[in-house]
Amino acid sequence: MEVLFIKLTALIYLFSAASFFYFVFRRDTASPWPALSLSAGLLLHSLALVIRFANEGFAAVALMGEALLFKSWLMVAVYLLIQLKYRLTVLGGIVAPLAFLMCVAALAFGKSGGEVPPGLETFWLPLHVTLAFLGNAVFALAFGVSLIYLLQERHLKHKKMTGLLKRFPPLESLDRLNLLLLVWGFPLMTLGILTGSLWAGIHWGDYWSWEPRQISSGIAWLFYGAILHSRITAGLRGKKAALLTMVGFCVVLGYFLWGDTFFPSRHGGRFQ
Repeated sequence: MEVLFIKLTALIYLFSAASFFYFVFRRDTASPWPALSLSAGLLLHSLALVIRFANEGFAAVALMGEALLFKSWLMVAVYLLIQLKYRLTVLGGIVAPLAFLMCVAALAFGKSGGEVPPGLETFWLPLHVTLAFLGNAVFALAFGVSLIYLLQERHLKHKKMTGLLKRFPPLESLDRLNLLLLVWGFPLMTLGILTGSLWAGIHWGDYWSWEPRQISSGIAWLFYGAILHSRITAGLRGKKAALLTMVGFCVVLGYFLWGDTFFPSRHGGRFQ
C-alpha cells in the first residue's frame, strides 16, 4: 500500500510542477491551484510515511531511499508554510519537480528490510534524524531562493528583464528570505549535530569519532555559521550571500549523495 501511495505522490508532484510552471508563465502567480495540488501530494506523502513508520518505526529513514522520502516530505511541508506568507510561486517551480525526482529515486532505491539494533531503538533516533533532516530541508529552500536571486540579479544587471522574470519577487525580498532561512536552518543543523553526538556518546562511548559524515557536517556547520555571522554583523548580503548559501548546500548534498559510497561509516547503513 505504501508503494502505491508513493507512486501516486510522485505523479501528483509531477502534475504540481507542471501547474507551477503553467501559472507562472500565464502571469497568474497569485493562483492558489499550484500550492493546492502540492498540498494534495503532501497529504498522500504523509500517508505513505505513516504506513512506513508504523511498519518499521523511525528506522525507516536510515537508508538512502528512505531518507530521500522523508527529506522531500519535510522540504515540501516547509515550502508550503513559507508560501502562506511570502507567496513564492516561482520557488514552488523548483520544489515540486525536486520532490518528484526524490520520490522517484526513493522508489528506485527501494526500502530496507533490516532492523535497527535494539540498543539504538531510543527516542534519540527520531529526534536526531528529524532535526538534521529539517535543517537540510530549510537549507534546500535557501538554495532555491538563492538561485532565483542570482537569475533575477543577472538579468537586472544586463537589463534583460523578460516577462517571466518581472514576475519574480524583488531582490530585497529574496535576500530577506535567504537570511530568514539561514536563521532557522543553522540552529536546526546545530541541534541535529548535538543530538547525534550525544546519541553516539551514549551508544558507542565517543561523542565525536571523526567519521567522514561528522567531518562534512562540521565543515558545513562552520561554513553556514560564518555566512550567518557575516550577514548579521558584517552586512553580507546580495549576490555574495546567495552564492555562498548555494555552496554550503552543495557541501551538504554532495556528502549525502556520495559520501557513504566512497567513505563508509557507521552512518552508511542502519547504524550498525
